[in-house]
Amino acid sequence: MQKPNSEQFVKLFREDAVWGEHEVIKFRWILIGVILVFIGYIYYSGDTDRALTSLLLASIYILYNAVLNILLRKYGSATWIRFLSSTIDVSILSIHVFNYSFLFKPIAVTTAASTFLYPVLILLSVLRYDKRLVVFTTVYSVICFNTIYLIRYPYIEPELLEKVASANWAGQIYKSAYFLVMGYFLYSIPKMINRLNEKHLITFNLRKSSELNLALEKQKNELATIQLRKEKRLNKQLADQKALIEQQKEELQQANVTKDKLFSIIGHDLKSPFAAQTSIIELILADYKHYEKEDIKEILKTIQHSAHQGLDLLGNLLDWSKQQNNLIKQQVAPVRLASLVQEAQALLAHNLAHKQILLINDVDPKATVCADSNMIKTVLRNIISNAIKYTNNEGKISISTDTDEHNDFLKISDTGIGMTEEQINRLFNIENNISTPGTNNEPGTGLGLLLCKELAERNNAKILVESQIGKGSTFTIVFPKMDTVKQLENKQ
Repeated sequence: MQKPNSEQFVKLFREDAVWGEHEVIKFRWILIGVILVFIGYIYYSGDTDRALTSLLLASIYILYNAVLNILLRKYGSATWIRFLSSTIDVSILSIHVFNYSFLFKPIAVTTAASTFLYPVLILLSVLRYDKRLVVFTTVYSVICFNTIYLIRYPYIEPELLEKVASANWAGQIYKSAYFLVMGYFLYSIPKMINRLNEKHLITFNLRKSSELNLALEKQKNELATIQLRKEKRLNKQLADQKALIEQQKEELQQANVTKDKLFSIIGHDLKSPFAAQTSIIELILADYKHYEKEDIKEILKTIQHSAHQGLDLLGNLLDWSKQQNNLIKQQVAPVRLASLVQEAQALLAHNLAHKQILLINDVDPKATVCADSNMIKTVLRNIISNAIKYTNNEGKISISTDTDEHNDFLKISDTGIGMTEEQINRLFNIENNISTPGTNNEPGTGLGLLLCKELAERNNAKILVESQIGKGSTFTIVFPKMDTVKQLENKQ
């Protein structure tokens, strides 16, 4: 850190030096007022010559003071103005003291009044913030003080020199030394102010440096915080993108699995019913005359059964495709379960009659759920169709309802072949689902139960499965109460 020098100090306090010069001007006006009072006293004392001389000096002083005001406005506190001002101050005062020594006797040059005025002029030089001016004013005051004493000394009465303390040359030397010592002390005041200013500047610079370092540190911390936030946002974006990519990857894999499954269904399972029908029809046409009516009737029943299987499979494929592409418009409304079960029973009446399966309908006629009736019809049709498929001839299927505080239950139980725990776990997974032929070798794809699961979930329902090998299976559709459905819809 660069240490401030005297030139910087003077430059820094130039305005204060001008202020000090103006204060000296104010003091001169006071001093002029005092001089005018003395002039009046001298005039009324009868010494008109001394009064006129003092008035002339006062006029010069007044003119000089006015001119100095103009010089200060034009040049400021220039060095030559300060020295000129101090020179005129000491000179005019000395002439006044010399003039008054004729009025008050020559001994007046050594009195306290004149001795006091010179230190005041030295003190005024301090207000200009100039050490050299203090030295000059002190030396010039001592010279003028002793010059007047030297001129007037021969006219001082000898008896007064013995009676007035310090009126002789020894006293004069003593007072001159006093002026010099006081001037040296006053000379130290600008130095002291300069040192205080240097300390102040050092402290100020240290404070500014500290504030600057603090501001830089704060800015650095803010930049680091902003950078950290940017990195966090970037990391979050990267993490979100990674999660999205992973999700899209899983969806793509699932789509590939679904695509492969669909091609398998279309290429094999959907082809089988039509291939069987074609073969049977070709066989009849080739040897039609040798078939009795009863044989043809049985063959037509087989074709009809195969056609129903093909239509069911094709219907499931279309429904599942619409579900995957969100083409099924859901219309949720209160619906009676009994009516839905009756419609599904009517659609599957041929299948039930073909295997001579007894269907027991114990559904409560008042049981009502809030769902899309067409979706639930599809779910019931597939579950009951599966129950027929895996139930032996002359078996039994029971459909019943139940309820508790929060849910309504629709149970479809059969006396079929049942399933293992492993088979149950694969029921609703298209990737690992392996369809098992029915008790009469009816083909299956497993697509129907997957469609049932998705349609049930769209209606806030779920499907539970219980099964034992050789004893049959129970599929339970769990519907939330209508109040619960409304609460779920409000949350969504």
